[in-house]
Formats: sequence, C-alpha cells, structure tokens
Amino acid sequence: MSTKASPESGTREAEVIASALIPHEELRELVHAFPSDAYFLGEHLPNFVVDDDRSLRHLLVRFARLREIQQEQGALLPWTVYTWGRVFSAEGELRWDSSEGKLRVVYLGDERLLPAQLREDSQPLIGLRRCSVSYDLLGERPREVRAREVGVSAQEERRLFLTTRIPRPLLYPIEEEEQQANGQQVDRVKLKISLYQDPATGETVYFRCTGLETEAASARARPRGGSL
Repeated sequence: MSTKASPESGTREAEVIASALIPHEELRELVHAFPSDAYFLGEHLPNFVVDDDRSLRHLLVRFARLREIQQEQGALLPWTVYTWGRVFSAEGELRWDSSEGKLRVVYLGDERLLPAQLREDSQPLIGLRRCSVSYDLLGERPREVRAREVGVSAQEERRLFLTTRIPRPLLYPIEEEEQQANGQQVDRVKLKISLYQDPATGETVYFRCTGLETEAASARARPRGGSL
C-alpha cells in the first residue's frame, strides 16, 4: 500500500540523470561520494536451487547501511555477489545491473553526487515535477518470535520483520532511534520514493528511492481524515 504522492517543496540542488557501462572495478569510486549512512540494497540471482541453508538465503537479498557493507567488504561493494544493487540517500541514487555480464550503472539525483566517470553521459532534469510517495514494505515486527527461531543473530533481531508471504526473515536497516515512532513500538517500515513527473500529463518519467520511514501500529489504525 502506498500513500498519495505529494509535490515536494523547498529549494533543491540541480539534479541530473546519467547511464553508462563501466568496468566492475570502478564501482567503488562511483559510490565514494555517498554518505556512510546511505542505504545499500543488493539482490543475488543464483544459478542453482537455494534450499534451507539459511546462510545462502541471507545472500539472496541484503538491505543495510552503506557503512556496514564497506566495513565487511573492505570498502568494496560486493558486486561480485549481487546481480543487482543500488545505493541511495535523500540526495541521490546509484543503481547497477550485472545480469548480462557487463556492469550498467544509472545515477539519478543531485549533481554534486554525480561520479566524475558519468559526467559525459549525464543530462539535467528539466521541466519535470518532483513528488514524494511512500510504500509499505512487507513484514511486521514479531511480538514473541526469538531471533534464533528464524535464523538471525541477536544483533539482527532489532531489525527483524516477518511475513507469511516470504519464507525468510526480512531485515530492514533501521537505527536504534528509529525503533520507536511517536513514542510507540514500530510496526512497519515504509520505503520513500521521489517521482519525476511530466507536469502536462502526470506521467512518471523517472523515480528513485530516497530513504526509509517507520510507522507505529496505532498510526495505521488512525482514520485518514484525522484523529478523533
């Protein structure tokens, strides 16, 4: 479920879009400009059937803060493991796809985060209306399930969400201070997205992820027209 898109206000940096094929080893340099608290989302397409091996299931999708990945990989993003990936923050998003062997990258966002290697392939975003929208991510916070029962570490338990629609634990990179929403326990996590629309037709031309937000269970029960 998503909330209704709303126009974004305030002064923004000049924004650009760029796309190019690059050598795999250049990926590290492309993400260097992103802040350490940016988000990393990687997806792996294995060439074999994944069974009940929990360590392998954890490799299928990884959602974490960029600093965690950099610490684990020695500042190298794991493009050799993940088929698709993206790093995103409020300022911009870098996506990559290696499903066909070559590494194709797309950058969308503030010009100041644009990697130097992509400048020749970039163009400014002109004449588009930018709106924000958020989508519910699958899963809810478990009330009594212990971490070891679903194969996650005690450290990962604070990020644990579960749903019967996906047969594996979902780990969302929310910080300690985000564990409470308006003083209440977080129930769900939302993905925030910026839409770039043609103002004449309302058609979405581009979109990018910008961050996460949390929501308490009581907020979901509140009437849309306001509180009683």
